[in-house]
Amino acid sequence: MTDLVDDDDLGRLLNEAVDQGKIVAALCHGVGALLSASTPDGGFTFAGRELTAFSDEEERQGGLGDNIPFSVEGRLRERGARVTPGAPWSSTVIQDANLITGQNPQSSVATARAALKALAAR
Repeated sequence: MTDLVDDDDLGRLLNEAVDQGKIVAALCHGVGALLSASTPDGGFTFAGRELTAFSDEEERQGGLGDNIPFSVEGRLRERGARVTPGAPWSSTVIQDANLITGQNPQSSVATARAALKALAAR
């Protein structure tokens, strides 16, 4: 979670995928990797996009709370993403055009199905 948010190579790959209209899918804390993608003017590539990620409430309930380096949900919001978490520990998937995100491990199957459906529709 902490190293991918600043990875320039990942940011470049994500920007290329977005520019080419490719499917971008991420799950749980992995959604934080989207933070590596910036626009040329320093903005967030996924600003204004609706997504979900491991929620602050799940961090609190999971026992890590204030011991995490940053809140994935909070940092995504700060950068301008529209984060829509479901109930804690529920299977929650958000698809915003070519961006597919799942909230937590319980969302794994539904996220994979959404990604497969999106790929099959191409």
